[in-house]
Amino acid sequence: MEWSSENCRNQFIKLRKSMLRKIERADSGKREEIIIDNYNDVCLKAVSNDPIAQDLLAYIFKKGFENVIPVNYEKYMQWEILAAGSGNNFAIDKLSLFLNVALNEIMFAEDFGYILVRNELNNKNYNYIVGKLICEAIADELRLVPEKLIKDELRHQEFEAKIMRTFDRARKFAIPKVLKFLRS
Repeated sequence: MEWSSENCRNQFIKLRKSMLRKIERADSGKREEIIIDNYNDVCLKAVSNDPIAQDLLAYIFKKGFENVIPVNYEKYMQWEILAAGSGNNFAIDKLSLFLNVALNEIMFAEDFGYILVRNELNNKNYNYIVGKLICEAIADELRLVPEKLIKDELRHQEFEAKIMRTFDRARKFAIPKVLKFLRS
C-alpha cells in the first residue's frame, strides 16, 4: 500500500465511515455494544500494525466517542506516534508541530549535507522519512506496544502539561538515536 498523506487520509476516512455506518444502523438499545464491538475491531487491526487503524484509534481518543470511549490525550498521542512510526504519512502530518523541533534539530546537524546524501533525503521525503524515524524512536523510548495499549483501562484524560513533557522528553532522547541511525 502507498502511505502518502492523501492515501492514508482517504483510507482513514473510509475506515471511520464504515465504523460510523455500523453504529448508525444499530438500534438504540444495542448502540453501546456496537460501539465497543467496532472499537475492538479497530484495536485488532491496530495490533497487527495497521497504521490506518492506529490513526483511527488516535482520533477516537482525541475526540472521545459518545460517552462510551472517553477522551484520553495520552492515548491519542501514543496511537498517533505509533501510526506515524508505522509509516502513516497523514499521522506524520498531524504531528508536524510536535515533530518540528526534532526535524529542525536534525537539519542543523553540522554533517547534515552528508546525512542528506547518505540517506537520499530531499524536500519531498525528508519530513516523511525522518518523521517516521523519530516516531519509531519515541515509541521505543516510551515502550509503546499496541498489545499493551489496547489492554489499558478506558479512562478520561484531558491534555496536561505533565503528559506533554513525557512526549517532549522522549522526542529529545530520540534525536541522537535518529542522528546515529542516519549517519550509519
